[in-house]
Amino acid sequence: MMSFKTFPVILRVSGSAVLLAVSIAGCDVSGLLDVSDPSRLLSEDVEVPAQASALMNGLEADFLCAQGAFMVIQAAFSDEFEDHSASGDVWTLDRRRPQNVDNWGDNDCTALVPSVYLPAGRSRWVADNLVTLLSGWTDAEVASRSERIARANLYAGFSASMIGMTNCTAALDVGPEMTQADMFAAAASRFTAALSGGGSEITNAARVGRARVRLFMGDTGGALTDAQAVPAGFVMNIQPSNGTSRLYNRIWEKNLFANSQGVPPWTRNLEVDGVPDPRMVSLDTGEDTGWGPGNNRPGGGTVWSQVKFTAANTPIPIARYAEAQLIIAEISGGQTAVAIINALRGPLGLPVFASTVEADIQAEVARERRHELFLEGFRMYDIRRLGLPLVPAVGTAYQPGVKGGTYGDQTCIPIPVIETFNNPNFTG
Repeated sequence: MMSFKTFPVILRVSGSAVLLAVSIAGCDVSGLLDVSDPSRLLSEDVEVPAQASALMNGLEADFLCAQGAFMVIQAAFSDEFEDHSASGDVWTLDRRRPQNVDNWGDNDCTALVPSVYLPAGRSRWVADNLVTLLSGWTDAEVASRSERIARANLYAGFSASMIGMTNCTAALDVGPEMTQADMFAAAASRFTAALSGGGSEITNAARVGRARVRLFMGDTGGALTDAQAVPAGFVMNIQPSNGTSRLYNRIWEKNLFANSQGVPPWTRNLEVDGVPDPRMVSLDTGEDTGWGPGNNRPGGGTVWSQVKFTAANTPIPIARYAEAQLIIAEISGGQTAVAIINALRGPLGLPVFASTVEADIQAEVARERRHELFLEGFRMYDIRRLGLPLVPAVGTAYQPGVKGGTYGDQTCIPIPVIETFNNPNFTG
């Protein structure tokens, strides 16, 4: 449920403690529970100006966790990854048949199959809460207070947009059910807030983020204005760590470390007009999926890797000029779009694209988004909003002889059933 209030380490009463209480019945126990737990953290202890840096560090860790889960889920749900795990309860995602009762639906980011709903919901709440705290403090109490507020708003915006791109509906702070458009509007308001006081990097990232969700909401004029303001070469990365699994680059972890997700045959080594696209290189790792060559799938039983995120600490872009340019291309069409496609492909040695047919130009923009934004979290929502073909086609046998069933037609993930159980305002 999206109602994260505080995160104290709560002192719990264990079963052994209950037995102890029974065994000493009749004794003077008036002071038994008068104990101070030095490990307990209360909000009044940490939500103070002196802890502003620690609170921001915690938010950044939560956001990194959420971004990684988001990228994995969008890849696994779409045609970018295929599942190699032996755990049957997670195949529903890869088969495009997720249900609200799937037990991975509210998983955290380190699970075999994470959810987006929990980690992005937490990141959004923590960010909003930090904005509230910082807004109540003064510049004298907190250094770089305006920049911290802008950064927290930025992370809140990206977190809300992740949920909107992934889940069919959502709820925030024990509120009513929200559509994907509602979530994008919530994200847009936070990106707008991030445009003030954050410096050029945060400002430009907020422009990219707001252009993204405005495009998704159909506000093409606003999206175009934002995207055109992003300077050439801009990129904002977040930095994973190889020091702890929670902060790993999650694409690397699932693909090259755990080998639970691999690039499927229909996405390997894609070309542009017969020329291999270096953005889509895939390699056979030789790692056995456990199914062996008898699984009736092209490529046999080995995991194929991507080469975009090759280490636990490979940086992850969350906003960049290329996306802004592709937003401009999609909205403007015509020769503006043609020029943008060729500007992105030129340095890669890919063939020049030329067309005056708008339908063909828009199809090429969609293909360019698939290649340029590979594994960055866009693919399934692009399939949904642009009506792109589902690959494999609906009804195709799913890993026959191994897992069974057929591919479905779902392009968003139902709200987890835990939200309907715990949210008194949920009417779905």
